[in-house]
Amino acid sequence: MTTLDTSYHMDATLIFCGAEERQLRFLRCIFLCFEAVSGLRVNLNKSKIFPVGDVSNVESLAWTLGCKVGSLPGTYLGLPLGAKSNSAAIWDPVVEHFQRRLA
Repeated sequence: MTTLDTSYHMDATLIFCGAEERQLRFLRCIFLCFEAVSGLRVNLNKSKIFPVGDVSNVESLAWTLGCKVGSLPGTYLGLPLGAKSNSAAIWDPVVEHFQRRLA
């Protein structure tokens, strides 16, 4: 059974799935169905696959999906991904952003 966990925000989507070629082929089919039904296009040229743990075939998986390989730590919608969350310094940009918005 294939399980996909998703998080949506405006025009950005974060998808968690296993590092298996079969799952990524299935995900690509979902994207094609979404495009056919909605008329919108998933821009895989702007998309990245972020391996978590030891993923030896990450380049092959990225090719299967048609996207690039990203690396952690990174950011998603301005929030830190893959960094040690107990380090206060990684949250500085987020705090500064909200302080500017509230000022």
